[in-house]
Amino acid sequence: MEKKINLKIFSSKKNIEIESLVYGFNLFLPTFVLIISSLFKEYSLAAELGILIGINIIFTQIFSANLRSIIISKNNTDNIYSHIVFRFLIAFFVLFVNVIIFYNYNFTYFEILSQITILILIQWQCEIILTYYEIKNNKKKFFQYLFVCFIFSLLIVGSFIFRYNFLSVLIFFNIIFSLFLIIGIFQIDKKLNSIKKIFFNIIKSSAFFSSLTISLSNLVWRLLILILCGKTLAGIYFASFAIGSLPGTLFNNSFGPTMLKKNLKIKYFEIFKSFSYLTITFLMLVSLYHKDKIFFDNQFTQLFGTTISLVGAIFMIKGQYYRQFIIQKTNYKSKLFNYDIIYSLIISLIVPFLFLIGGIKLIIISFLISSLTSFGMYKLIYKNLWN
Repeated sequence: MEKKINLKIFSSKKNIEIESLVYGFNLFLPTFVLIISSLFKEYSLAAELGILIGINIIFTQIFSANLRSIIISKNNTDNIYSHIVFRFLIAFFVLFVNVIIFYNYNFTYFEILSQITILILIQWQCEIILTYYEIKNNKKKFFQYLFVCFIFSLLIVGSFIFRYNFLSVLIFFNIIFSLFLIIGIFQIDKKLNSIKKIFFNIIKSSAFFSSLTISLSNLVWRLLILILCGKTLAGIYFASFAIGSLPGTLFNNSFGPTMLKKNLKIKYFEIFKSFSYLTITFLMLVSLYHKDKIFFDNQFTQLFGTTISLVGAIFMIKGQYYRQFIIQKTNYKSKLFNYDIIYSLIISLIVPFLFLIGGIKLIIISFLISSLTSFGMYKLIYKNLWN
């Protein structure tokens, strides 16, 4: 018999690698489009995507209220259908807000932005469906969703390389994601609780204000950067910060909650860490070798901004680990969400502060400063609450 190759990353009999990849894709696809736009020098598109994603994330995050982390921590699917109905109602409101924004502001890429808005809202719903499949241990659905996301990503990159119709790709895959969502809804128990109760429970919770302040601080960053730096530099900064934030975001919203809940460890962690450090060091050396081109050549500006942000990613992951540990392993969720509000207020001041002391060039280290703040603050909170 042929020997089976073990490709597991986590030290567990439960294969969560596929789940982590899927949650990562589901979360990151709109931002992936932003990054690809910037890498292919479509800086204006990247800047407009940054603002649009920031606006829509406010609604999707505040009305998520850390739902996935909480469902996993409780291992309870009773309220999933009710939350799906609730999110549909919120999605219609968000679409209405987007229509007003598109009508009043002159966006260059109106049609693309419209489809990205729809993609964000569909995938927001799919997050609940995927959480349901995770609890029910339905791996088949995760493979199906991963395959669709992978093909979508390839075609997005291809549309920039070969210049075929980018908009058609977005429309086609929005239809595919919608079908996945509809099929999932039919498989869930139709137990409907009071939508009004869900709404008031969310807005009264500390998780609501946690998500609201974090999302608002993110949007404030983007608006200030766009106003202060212009579309080209803003597009570069948005993409650089997005790449740097990817590891921490994936940990916080993808595999982190499951890993901590199920007491999993990452196999070959030291190898991953060493490879990451070597990659960052190499990129930093390349950036420093071409230091005279930074802020004069957009590509080297982006390389330097991405490298600095990847340094920040190291600290952001550690900060998010402490945060998720408190959510999954302690009874201090409410206290933590209150601290999130303080953290958001602090980081919302980073961009204007850096601009005042160093101009638009110093804004390039914003994500690094934010990451150091996250690491220091959540480590301190972890020590105080856990001890």
